[in-house]
Amino acid sequence: MSTADAGQQYYDELQKQAIAQVGSQFHTKLYPVKYPEQGDFFWNYKNIDDVYNKKTIDYINANVSPAKDISGLIELSSASGFPNRYNQVLTAIAYTLNTTDAQKLKNAQSNASIQQNAIVSDYQNTFGTITSDQEKAAGVANKCDYVMYIAGWIWSGRKTAGKPPLTYSEMANARSLKNSLPEAPMSADQVITDISVYLNIMQPVLAFEDSLSLGSWTLTQLKNNTSYPTEANGGIHEFDPVTGKSFDPCSDGYVINKSVEEINNGLQNTSNSISIAMKTSQSSGNEVNVHIDGQTGFSVGSWLKFTTSLGAEYDMSKSAGTSTDCSVKITWGGYVIVPFGSTAWAQDTNVGWYDKDPIYQAVKNGTQDITGYKFVSSVGYNMQSFAQGGEFGYLDNLLISNYPTIEITYQNADFSKFKQSWSEKVSGNLKLFGFISLGSFSEGAYGSSYEAGSSNSSFTIKFSASPEVTSVPQYQKTAFVIGGTLRNPGVD
Repeated sequence: MSTADAGQQYYDELQKQAIAQVGSQFHTKLYPVKYPEQGDFFWNYKNIDDVYNKKTIDYINANVSPAKDISGLIELSSASGFPNRYNQVLTAIAYTLNTTDAQKLKNAQSNASIQQNAIVSDYQNTFGTITSDQEKAAGVANKCDYVMYIAGWIWSGRKTAGKPPLTYSEMANARSLKNSLPEAPMSADQVITDISVYLNIMQPVLAFEDSLSLGSWTLTQLKNNTSYPTEANGGIHEFDPVTGKSFDPCSDGYVINKSVEEINNGLQNTSNSISIAMKTSQSSGNEVNVHIDGQTGFSVGSWLKFTTSLGAEYDMSKSAGTSTDCSVKITWGGYVIVPFGSTAWAQDTNVGWYDKDPIYQAVKNGTQDITGYKFVSSVGYNMQSFAQGGEFGYLDNLLISNYPTIEITYQNADFSKFKQSWSEKVSGNLKLFGFISLGSFSEGAYGSSYEAGSSNSSFTIKFSASPEVTSVPQYQKTAFVIGGTLRNPGVD
């Protein structure tokens, strides 16, 4: 059986035991997180100045997709993977009208084309040529729409107030359009007059213009707030947990909905635990049979290796005095659920960066001829659910714990021989089945202790977190990630 098969049984059992303990507290299924792509979780996430730990945010803003080698396993991207992909997806979306509404609008615009030309001509004569970059930044399709964007958002003062732009209907129904545009320069009088005439001509289809304008504006603000986070639009500041230095500019905003004190208390409460039991025995050749809690079992060349910080490696079924016959218990003590989320975008204040609605609607609308958000280009990702191979998602809860303890009780062993070759003073790292790390430290994550059994042929060795892990500075304290829950914007 391959190492992937071994990993499958291990993660399946970990998921089963974790769900049995805390599954009822989640809105959706808990999945194990592939280790160690993102390493360990820096749980002390905020300093006294309300600045966020960069390492914490780097973990929770990763994009989520299914692991390719083990089913049902979360694989995380590098830091900022989700905001980056979110922005790419938004870029592939546009707000469009159905065929009938689009034709009505097109006919009306054709009738009003002379007035559109007047708006653009007078604007450009006064304020300069409108460039394609300006149109793109505003999220509009032509120069007339750009002038309307300037009037409805900039000249109206709505941008300054952090509010959505005036709609076409609001401008058309204003008793005095000029009074509704208090931040328009004095030289804009002719353009404002042109706009009033245009709105009067377009009165029958202003609702279509409103929906297109608001849809385009929404996409533009979401992309802008994601790409250029600031304090004003909900961005957060981060600090380096090693140097304490704050970074500038801001990063995309996240909110962690459990205090540092609550997380610390949860980790201290080791009476809350999740465990996996295994048994090993001799297989053919140099392999070892492993049975995880009564499952079918599998054979591997090595089930656990301990590599010291000095580079020595110990195979825990073949090292001096050990045996292939043993019972194993892996325990994650002091687990705690950490809920979090991206800063949701609020239309009325234009603060925040995340809004799933345009993406959800675009996926739902597909190729239907309806008015709404649609994909106008391919994103190149599977936009379905995680269970369907979805490659666009984010974490919204983590289940973390102290580093697992591994207790091995040997039979048919030689304790005297083992004691002569083993040092409890040496720390190191542990690896299950040749590829699953239990701690991601350059220094040794684990120390060991042993205890004699009732005879020389049996004894117990226990691996637990070493001082190099437990005594680090406050903002470098980390926890083991058991699993997490996720959401897929395209289907949730």
